[in-house]
Amino acid sequence: MSNPNIEPLAQDHVIVAQTPHPETGFFHDPGITRLDDGTLIVAAPQWHFQRFGGDQTVRILRSVDGGQTWDERESVPGSDATPFVVDGQLLMFFQKKGHQDFMIMASDNNGLTWTSPKTVMEGPVWNISTPMVTRHGTLYWAMDYDVGNGHCHSKVMVRLNRQKSALDPDAWSISNIVSPPELPAEIVRGLYPQPVTEGRRSPFWLEPNTVEVAGKIRVFTRCNIDRYATANIAAVLDYDEDTNHLSFTQLTAWPGGQCKFFIIHDTENRMYWMLGNLVTNSQDLLEWGDRWRKSQHGPSGNERRWLFLHYSIDCLTWFPAGCVARWPDSVHKSFMYPSAVVDENDLVILSRTSRDSGDQHNADLCTLHRVRNFRDLAMDLHAGSPSE
Repeated sequence: MSNPNIEPLAQDHVIVAQTPHPETGFFHDPGITRLDDGTLIVAAPQWHFQRFGGDQTVRILRSVDGGQTWDERESVPGSDATPFVVDGQLLMFFQKKGHQDFMIMASDNNGLTWTSPKTVMEGPVWNISTPMVTRHGTLYWAMDYDVGNGHCHSKVMVRLNRQKSALDPDAWSISNIVSPPELPAEIVRGLYPQPVTEGRRSPFWLEPNTVEVAGKIRVFTRCNIDRYATANIAAVLDYDEDTNHLSFTQLTAWPGGQCKFFIIHDTENRMYWMLGNLVTNSQDLLEWGDRWRKSQHGPSGNERRWLFLHYSIDCLTWFPAGCVARWPDSVHKSFMYPSAVVDENDLVILSRTSRDSGDQHNADLCTLHRVRNFRDLAMDLHAGSPSE
């Protein structure tokens, strides 16, 4: 019997999109959604390096055969985009310029064509492909909110009133702003420069996941601490629907919490599944060399070559299900920035992938991975509980 922690679950993959050349540009945070008829929609922001003009465009692709083949639709000039479905309607969060204004596009023909982007909320908000929660007539999505001297220093909850059109600015509202906590000195070694906000040493936290847990809305967000040197930590925030109030709750151990992770709430078996990158040598105790330590996208804690799947019943403590895909031959390759959809019994995963760029951050591919019968990978963690 193969070991899923050694033999990857979905190493074989389909290339959804590829940059014209790995030295001219890269993909920035692609996202995926699934329609009721099984159609898959991918938005893949492609950024050109500044020395080539800095152009940014969102490439839109769709598949009607489970991701085996892809049809590329007309691209839209823009920085970031996330497709999602609300009440059967295909929508896309869109930004012409990152961290600036919340825009929406819509499609009424399964992603063949789209409306022009419309601003529904002004402000320095930003997020990428992370989970949302729909309940009680409202969609909830936590986002980064820029405050002070840099990106990703605060969080807000954005709400959509589902009784109104998603293209109506009056349908959207926003919560209070939550700033990151001051970090305990005991978890920061000070190996690398650390952001300081309002005189406090705080994590660079970003890409919040919005999840319903035990009837309440929680937010789990990535924490980049000491430039990845303190790995495997995430932040937990709680949201009160009645008061529209978001608050920081705690820092928590989290496998792969130093990089972008993605949570899937699988209500069928009362499980949560989480994709993220495990790291080999977070504080460079193995001295991997100057190229790695001095890299723009280093140091060694920013390794992204091991994409793993975990599962949980409380969305806080995680069990390993196995390695999804890996690059055992180079720390400068990656399967990263995952997003995923459930497709009947399978988990379909979209990865921002670096194969030929020579840099684990600058992805030259978007790849699709299918973990078949993914629920079979989990033990029954509910069994034996006092409530059973």
